[in-house]
Amino acid sequence: MRIVKWGLAILVLLIAAAVVAVLTVDVNRFKPQIVAAVEEATGRKLDIAEDMKLSLWPLGIGVKRVSFANAAWGARPQMATIGEFTAQVDLIALIGGQVKIDSLVLNDVDLLLEKDRQGRANWDFAGQKPAPQQQPQTPAPAAQSGGGTIPTIENVSLKNVKLAFRDAQTGARNDVALTELSVKQASGGQLVTKLVATVDGNAITADGTLGSLGELMAPSRPWPVKMNVTLPGAKASLEGSIAQPMQAKGLALKLSAEAPDLAKLAALAGASAPAVPLSLQAEVKDLGPQRYGLNNIVMKIADSDLGGSGEINLAGAKPAVKFDLASKSMDVTQLMPKETAAKPAAAGSTPAAARPAAAPKSDGRLFSADPLPLDGLNAADAVVAYKAERFKAPMLEAQGLAVNLTLKDGLLNLKPAIANLAGGSINGDISVNGKAKSMTAKLDGKGVVLSDYLQKNGITDVVRRGGPTDLVLDVSSSAASVRQMMAGLNGRLVLKVGEGELKEEYVRAALPRLADAVGALSRATAKTKLHCVVAGADIKNGMVTPKAILAETGSMTMTGDGTVNLGTEQLDLRLVPSSRDTGLAAALPPVRVRGSFTDPSFTPDTAALAKGMIGAAAGFAALGPLALLSPALGSGGDDAATACAKAVALAEGRPVPQSSTKPATGSTQPQQEQKPLDNLRKGLGNLLGR
Repeated sequence: MRIVKWGLAILVLLIAAAVVAVLTVDVNRFKPQIVAAVEEATGRKLDIAEDMKLSLWPLGIGVKRVSFANAAWGARPQMATIGEFTAQVDLIALIGGQVKIDSLVLNDVDLLLEKDRQGRANWDFAGQKPAPQQQPQTPAPAAQSGGGTIPTIENVSLKNVKLAFRDAQTGARNDVALTELSVKQASGGQLVTKLVATVDGNAITADGTLGSLGELMAPSRPWPVKMNVTLPGAKASLEGSIAQPMQAKGLALKLSAEAPDLAKLAALAGASAPAVPLSLQAEVKDLGPQRYGLNNIVMKIADSDLGGSGEINLAGAKPAVKFDLASKSMDVTQLMPKETAAKPAAAGSTPAAARPAAAPKSDGRLFSADPLPLDGLNAADAVVAYKAERFKAPMLEAQGLAVNLTLKDGLLNLKPAIANLAGGSINGDISVNGKAKSMTAKLDGKGVVLSDYLQKNGITDVVRRGGPTDLVLDVSSSAASVRQMMAGLNGRLVLKVGEGELKEEYVRAALPRLADAVGALSRATAKTKLHCVVAGADIKNGMVTPKAILAETGSMTMTGDGTVNLGTEQLDLRLVPSSRDTGLAAALPPVRVRGSFTDPSFTPDTAALAKGMIGAAAGFAALGPLALLSPALGSGGDDAATACAKAVALAEGRPVPQSSTKPATGSTQPQQEQKPLDNLRKGLGNLLGR
């Protein structure tokens, strides 16, 4: 009992001493020392306009009308002003050696952060204070066990806080107005938080509960987190725990977000997005130092979905990501700006080939010389696998899409595969080397029904029905720019379109300038049967040299040769129409296609006309080996199927198959290897009238 009495007596004496100290000590006498210390540390003036006040119960200190000077070059005299600052300390805890702040209030704050045109920042105090005098260095005292006492704060209140950022170099401007930020301790030590603010005019609110500050600093159990955030056009929640919150370790959080209007959310970041709804759920865990896992991802955006899991690694020299994602349905067109995702013209409208070309660039070239952003390939590493049961993008609607992407040290490899594209399939292997600025591309398409593809994508209904198409593309080039890529392209191209049915007016609709040049050609299109379209070409240093060009309808054949210079974007082609219709064969002169990609010209071949070579004769004289494709040449008059087979062999670089019909001359040698015009006359009889 005597010990208790002595303890109470000592406590009374301490409280009495504190009372005497508060009543007799004038804290304002320390103002000059405080002002001088700040000026010495920053080189800026601190002004405390009103008297500082010290209260006894609760023990606290308050100050009003404080201002801190801006840099000499600043936009205004003060960098910061504070209307009111008060802090109240738990006296009993302080006597026991613990710093416990019961209340911290900060009101009417105006803070300006700015940079000038030279890049100087007003929060950088280097050079604005005198250099400290060198003092003899003494060994630092050994660290004491236990360290300093960490203060705890139970209640925080910030009101009417304004923060402005200005950058004269970039013109960036940001404004944050904090209407209210409160943190109050609830039962069990948890902190109840509330935030009401505007960021660049966008209202943001947040509320929730967090673990205590004591557990934050020295956790004995996972620190609980439960927060709800409302942004313009979006709501998000975060719930879970963090084992070591100060080190951001031991994350076990569930993220949920909803955005009824994605456009409003994107505007916060200065970006644009379509006005579609979005919802997202994911689990966030840490997998090691600066490694984070995203599991059970479930995202809905417009009519599309995305799910899977992934990993983000920030521990290396550059970020690395690894994701395995899948969709039941993905419609990219809904996620693009309206002008980009607009649907092509409806079926039956003028085909793309007949529409006016888009306005060319200022130099009149089609391919851009602007450098491709290949340096960005070295900014991160990535491994991404993606599958979609249904996938839609501009000019692409497919089922069974699979894409495997790898990006390592600036080398990007993309392997797309489509199980069903208009009844066919496509596989590819594309590589881009960001350091070497080079690319390779291989595409292999089989059985893509051309009519289905063209009509489903609203491109044209020129091919009314059928037209299964195979495509082989194997090229390589530089990739510094699109123009340089095309000028340095090397490789080969093979295109094969099988049997189908054409719309009768396809020549007039798709190639009006060619039809004008060959007035009688439109009469050859009455029969709509399409037997084949074949194109094969070798590409060397941007020069495309056809190995075979054939369009065969049974009644009319179009063959061709020449060159296409991808580097200069110049055309030099000869298209030779011919017909099995004897009344029409002599009325079809060859047509020269010259000029640039953006302004081609179609004219009759005057040289062939002057020599009287038209129809099949013109084809033989003009095309040399490609005359094998002319309907009445070759081995005594090939049928359409044979002509198509020959064209495919030429395009693929295989031996040309023999015709089923014996040569009219009885020779065992193909007619084109004998006297060309004699064999031509024998094969055509009196068709040429001479």
